[in-house]
Amino acid sequence: MSEPILRLEARDAVRVNGAWRIRWRVTNVGSDHVRLVAVRAPHSRFRSDPVDLNALVVEQATVEQTLRVEAAPGEEIENAFVIFVAVKEHETWRVLFRVRVRMSADGTPAPVVEAMSTHRVGFTEV
Repeated sequence: MSEPILRLEARDAVRVNGAWRIRWRVTNVGSDHVRLVAVRAPHSRFRSDPVDLNALVVEQATVEQTLRVEAAPGEEIENAFVIFVAVKEHETWRVLFRVRVRMSADGTPAPVVEAMSTHRVGFTEV
């Protein structure tokens, strides 16, 4: 079984009730479709509660995520993660995107993906 190979890109960020709604473009680089079943962001300064999804990514899909972002204009948040739970070929995976969040002069977050890794859920190697 091969792991899902996805790319993540922030399309825009809109202020909503004191939080930020970020619209992500998820691109499936592999040949088999991937179903996104959940997303979360656990960083203390770039955070979202887990959200259930049901998004099938054949080539591309759009996912919206509402996050609490705690940074001043011009600041950067390092080592934040956006973590998807995905299913490919009946196997469940965690797909982790490490992001750096740059805050623009007006305080809008601009996340940039720096790395991606995948881990099969329930699998440990000794």
